[in-house]
Amino acid sequence: MYIKQRSETKFEYGKIDENLLFQKHGFDSTQLKEVIKKNSVAKDLIREAGKIHKPVITDIYRSDLGELLLTYYFEDKLPPEERFTIPYKNITNRELAAQPGRGLDAVGYRINKDRISLMVGEGKVSAQKKNPPYVVDYNDDSIFNTQTKFKNNRDLLVNRLSDYTRNLTTEAAEKIGLVLLLLEFGKDADFDLVFGCALIRDASCVKINEDYGKFFTQQTDFDPHNITFCVLNFNKEITKTIDLFYEKVQELCKA
Repeated sequence: MYIKQRSETKFEYGKIDENLLFQKHGFDSTQLKEVIKKNSVAKDLIREAGKIHKPVITDIYRSDLGELLLTYYFEDKLPPEERFTIPYKNITNRELAAQPGRGLDAVGYRINKDRISLMVGEGKVSAQKKNPPYVVDYNDDSIFNTQTKFKNNRDLLVNRLSDYTRNLTTEAAEKIGLVLLLLEFGKDADFDLVFGCALIRDASCVKINEDYGKFFTQQTDFDPHNITFCVLNFNKEITKTIDLFYEKVQELCKA
């Protein structure tokens, strides 16, 4: 799933094979697909050296694992009627050498009859043995603080959605663009807003209600909107999980 998102293109490979110039040089789109896949996934020189782990703030694979699982949960793991379509993944267009992206980790939509729901998602990965870990509601860029900004600052949300919508297909832009206009013209009651949250951590330290932090104790702060908070866990330490994730991605790209 990660490799697919990292190497996704806006063009169709099948159309490439119809190009006469392409054919003249004896290539086909399968070869192009393999080259793009191999070069779209970043090498991590520190991990390759096998000496030390990258600082959390610059660890792209840690950040990407959180966003990958956030989108996976809201697109595929909720009951079918509660799932969201997330038309544009940040991972797809992240620069190879950049720090993890800032802003909305995911934006999705769901249509129920004639009513649209918008999901703004934020995911964090934590190795901290605390309930909740600081990434939930203590750090400046915690899930709670980030989502609170989008809840209380309509202009900020409009700004992020405007930039996001520029990258969408026409079909998706119709949906997200509608919400953008409803926000811009103060018609907040005409759509539903869902704050999607994902915490990724070790299974050994999960305590459900405690891990929700202020999203449980201060959930009324987000009224009249909804919160969906998932805790996703692994049976290995987070640092080992991320290293395994990285190693498998590199292995598949070389295959």
